[in-house]
Amino acid sequence: MKPSPSTNQLVRMSNVIIQQSTTTASTTRYRLKTTSTRGTLNAGPLKGSLNQPTNQQQQQSNQSRSFLPHLDYKSLKAKTLSGSLPSNIKLRNIANTDPFSVVALYDKRVSADFDLAELRKLRNKIAADVKALAKQKTSNQNSDAFQTLQQRGRALKQEIAEKEHALSQLDLNLYDEARHLPNDTCPSVPIGDESKAEVLDIINKHKIPPPPTPETLDSIKNHVDLCSLHDMADFTRASKVSGSGFYFLKNFGALFELALQRYAIETLTLHHGFTPVTVPDIIRHEVLEACGFSPRAGVQDPQTYFLNTHLDPSQHQHHTNTTNAAAFDPMRLCLAATAEFPLAAMHAGEVLKPSELPIKYVGLGRAFRAEGLAGSINRGLYRVHQFSKVEMFGLVAGGSGKEALERSEAMMEEFKSIQQSLFEGLEICFRILNMPTEELGAPAYKKYDMEAWMPGKNAWGEISSTSNCTDYQSRRLNIRNFPQSQSTDSPSGGGEATTTNLDFVHTINGTAAAIPRLLIALVETHQNSKGDVYVPLALRPFLLGGKVDVIKAGESFGDVMKRIR
Repeated sequence: MKPSPSTNQLVRMSNVIIQQSTTTASTTRYRLKTTSTRGTLNAGPLKGSLNQPTNQQQQQSNQSRSFLPHLDYKSLKAKTLSGSLPSNIKLRNIANTDPFSVVALYDKRVSADFDLAELRKLRNKIAADVKALAKQKTSNQNSDAFQTLQQRGRALKQEIAEKEHALSQLDLNLYDEARHLPNDTCPSVPIGDESKAEVLDIINKHKIPPPPTPETLDSIKNHVDLCSLHDMADFTRASKVSGSGFYFLKNFGALFELALQRYAIETLTLHHGFTPVTVPDIIRHEVLEACGFSPRAGVQDPQTYFLNTHLDPSQHQHHTNTTNAAAFDPMRLCLAATAEFPLAAMHAGEVLKPSELPIKYVGLGRAFRAEGLAGSINRGLYRVHQFSKVEMFGLVAGGSGKEALERSEAMMEEFKSIQQSLFEGLEICFRILNMPTEELGAPAYKKYDMEAWMPGKNAWGEISSTSNCTDYQSRRLNIRNFPQSQSTDSPSGGGEATTTNLDFVHTINGTAAAIPRLLIALVETHQNSKGDVYVPLALRPFLLGGKVDVIKAGESFGDVMKRIR
């Protein structure tokens, strides 16, 4: 699908904006600002109106997108009219999403495109007539008919330019409305809220201790007490530096973080063929939007940290006066909530060869989450605003047939199997859940969660998830592949490769190690009555060269270092 001339103009405008943004980003410092009003993260809520963005603001936002998304509007219309898409939206409990408004915009777009095509035909005919008259006697060029044709041609040129602009804006409005529609749902996904999750398996069930009695209640410590006992974390001093929801990891806490990262990355690289990547933690909001994690324009985004440059006063004024500014500025920088986002956008706008697929990345990055929940259940490391995360991300060949879905489902099962192997190596109890419709969000076709038993909480806590997003993200990021049967050197038996029959890849993501949650499960599971913490065999090679098998209560970190040197 080749872009129209008006779309090419948008692409050129986007390139200019990208270059300007890149130049500014490389030479300026950044000021952190979040829409969250919780705790001491910021001085308070951003001042301004929650009104919908103006048409001018929305137009500027859409024109600044650097990706060329390709949503299948014809298919979305068919699913809407058949009732399957409205039903899917209802089952997922997605609010403020109306597929019928997308259908109306799409029909309007088709009609406008037809009218524009007719005007272009008329323009071409008039141009041909003018050319024919011009080739005749010079007197014909001064005739009334010739002058009339020229005037009509100039008027058509202006009318066509206006229609092209209106069509471009209609395309942008159509995408902005349609991008919120969810992915299809796998038939095996349970229907309902979180309570309807299907438990597929419980591993190391023997690690769950019996219910505590008054005599044993004090013998089971939570991770906050264990971190204090072993001087592994400092929450009080971190709150002085960054506010609530942050922490220092130190001594064995810091070493556990590094060990878990290496354990996950080296296992995936050495034994499962993943390519290791360290990702940028700062991304454009367009990336987050394309991955399916962006609220509507005019809706406050409570989860994302945004960045402003000090040297752009117009940007500063705009963003400080509008709480929903990011909703209509896709090029605005923000902190990534997961390494999934930069990994997904690595190949944006690319066409991949069959020989390049499948691709499997293991990415290490920092995850930033502005939202937070108060209460004892979220204290300590359980729900924090910044943490290290090792993420798996895969791309497989797409297509309209069942083979593409089989490929992405197979990789999703591979990711689930890898997660299970990693957590079994840590000798913790965990369960695997097939998540229900209301937990899928917009991008996921199917999703598995894994929850570890956390004795200090006496409850399950999520430690990972894996999702098959099929072509939901790749259509928004414009990541395509040549068909598996087509070679870029000799497609369909010969000749040069074309882009007319390209497929959109399927993307799969999964958490290999979310460090704080794993640290909670580790120390709470492997504690004894004295407060000693056992180090799992699989993790020992990555922790001080395997020289520590038990972290003993009452022994300082300095004493341990003296003992093992």
